[in-house]
Amino acid sequence: MEMCVFRVLVVLSLVTSIGCAGHAVPWGEEDPRYLKGAFVSVDGKKTFYIDHGDGPVVVLLHGLPLSSWEWRKFIPVLAENYRVITPDLYGFGYSDRPRDADYSWPAYGEWLNHFLEAIDVDRATFVVTDIAGPIGFELLAAHPEKVSGLVIANTWYTDQAFHMPFLLKLLTWSPTGWMGIYATNRPMVVMQTRVLFADKAKSEGEFEDQLWMSVKTIQSRKILQKVLRGFRLDHKDMFRRSLQAFDGPVLLAWGEQDPAVPPENVDLFKLILPQAEIERYSDAGHYLSQEKPQEFSARILKFLNQHREKL
Repeated sequence: MEMCVFRVLVVLSLVTSIGCAGHAVPWGEEDPRYLKGAFVSVDGKKTFYIDHGDGPVVVLLHGLPLSSWEWRKFIPVLAENYRVITPDLYGFGYSDRPRDADYSWPAYGEWLNHFLEAIDVDRATFVVTDIAGPIGFELLAAHPEKVSGLVIANTWYTDQAFHMPFLLKLLTWSPTGWMGIYATNRPMVVMQTRVLFADKAKSEGEFEDQLWMSVKTIQSRKILQKVLRGFRLDHKDMFRRSLQAFDGPVLLAWGEQDPAVPPENVDLFKLILPQAEIERYSDAGHYLSQEKPQEFSARILKFLNQHREKL
């Protein structure tokens, strides 16, 4: 059975590789994002982050398997009136990739707490998407005093309406995990990612380049596997309690054509966050920050301005 699955993966990758060319992406010192950032040690891990602007603090947390690059178009918009901080989660971007680290949600939540301490931030509004949602909710549960506001986009607090993409499932399943690590290639990643976009053209070029850079090495795939196997779906009750107790401002923004985290999640969040404002994007998918950067960044800015005195 395992070899059958492996052969199917190989055939699919060969078929989809036709016409799938890569693009050169800036990396390291050639990357403008790298030049604008800094490093800080957090729990012994060198952590990359960008810190721009002044005012109430807004922390933008990226999803899988990207980096702070995800928010590149949001930083200049928000930094006009706010201090905007965008870290790379350890294991991704320019942050350290320790092989033996704990990549579970609780570990990331405590790392985020220590990161804030390292850069002298006592309190912030958090913009979360994808895996950043559960990581932010871990911080909220353990250190609620550090969260002044929430912008929640295409993420989840319960697995009730969460559908993990097939390629990620291959990495999590014990019988096929090794296949996912060694058989994954760019065409497979591209094919899986396009499903998550409403406008497939917006997944092409730079986005696909950055996505592939995040998973192109065997080590990076092993780390991604650890992250996926570190999901703590049993924390949903804890998340529910901490979110229900949160009385700060909340914005729920959703790309409604998201097969992984569908719009039913908006209703689930609204039940426990009655104060939440809702912004729906009927023509966007999972990566709302990539499909609607102008509209979404403007909506976040409006939300922040409206509640500035509470932040």
